Amino acid sequence: MYRYFFRFVVMTLTILTANLLTNAISGYMITYKNHISPIRFTLIAMAITVVVFYPLFVKMEEWLKIISARMIRSGNSLVGKYLGLSFTFFGGLLVLFYFYAKMWYHIDFVQVLLHGYPGGYL
Repeated sequence: MYRYFFRFVVMTLTILTANLLTNAISGYMITYKNHISPIRFTLIAMAITVVVFYPLFVKMEEWLKIISARMIRSGNSLVGKYLGLSFTFFGGLLVLFYFYAKMWYHIDFVQVLLHGYPGGYL
């Protein structure tokens, strides 16, 4: 059971992280689309996407497994195996939530929590 939950956690965090990076790099590349002809830009953007994301996807799952294993080891000593993995998962989701809110809505969620009313954004 634990192995399946661990795979779910790693895969979920990998997918969300890769999507976040894909959106950020795509948004940056789109700013240059008016400087190059459409066909040339499309070919260059596709090539950059493959060159950047192929190694990223290959390595990202490995990196997340290493990071997750380290966090789980430290969490295991504090709160136990399943609870440590759950805290790691929700911690990773909170970090990704911060970056998604920043990218999509330009909201600094930490500042909202510290100085504002988060209910205004719900």
